[in-house]
Amino acid sequence: MIVHTLIYRFPPQAGTERVERFFDGLRDLAVGSGLVSAFGWQPHVLLPVDERSKGMTATHVAQFSCEDVATLRKFSELASVHEFIAGWRDELHYDAAYANHEQMLPPGSGTENAMFHTEHTVTVEAPADVVYAVLADIGGYAKLFPPTESSTLLEESDTHQIARLVVDVSGQLQSWVTRRDLDREHRVIAYRQLENAPMIQFMGGEWRALPLDDRRTQLVITHDFAARPTDAVPSQEKATELLRAAVDRNSHADLDAVRQEAERRAPVVGSPA
Repeated sequence: MIVHTLIYRFPPQAGTERVERFFDGLRDLAVGSGLVSAFGWQPHVLLPVDERSKGMTATHVAQFSCEDVATLRKFSELASVHEFIAGWRDELHYDAAYANHEQMLPPGSGTENAMFHTEHTVTVEAPADVVYAVLADIGGYAKLFPPTESSTLLEESDTHQIARLVVDVSGQLQSWVTRRDLDREHRVIAYRQLENAPMIQFMGGEWRALPLDDRRTQLVITHDFAARPTDAVPSQEKATELLRAAVDRNSHADLDAVRQEAERRAPVVGSPA
């Protein structure tokens, strides 16, 4: 098994949504070619020293695997691959480096450590600003989401939050630290776990409050995640199955909770200002 590891640095103006579309397109191109057996990507986890680094500091990393060198070469020489890269380089002006090696980092292949992407949505009968205010109030999550026992802010600015969440997961209390980057102008909150919960190798995504009109909002939550086995669930396949089911179940519940709270807060049409 040959693995192709890509290190990307996207400029800030690329924007979270366009970078996500880039990786979605790259995934579709790679897996759809029939030459790539697994694909995954993750944001780079920033360290304080990165801000003073004199070398290239990545913003994202991706990996995909092929059966052998010949298969990797065949994929890399596809006209569609060159067209895809040329188009996105012109649009995003990113830097990239790559390396080919014989196993995944960390070790694995095929579906092990595979990254999954999901998207769930609901229409909310409330203005987008009201919906965003509900999402941004992480201190109120214990009241908003019944499984959340507590939410403690560790760090906060106008553009980010870092908080520790304690959540009842299938009858067991689990704790993790999450970072949320706030884009108030576009009503988007990008999140990722800095300290992972058990059975999670990576978890990140976005909340998006997209205005349909003055009184209705399309609320979207996305997840990018990868599972890892634990002592209680030693099988990678089982851990992945359980995590995918939990993400689907919790996404519907969380969307409904935000919808209900936003609609409760929404001003009544025709009422005095």
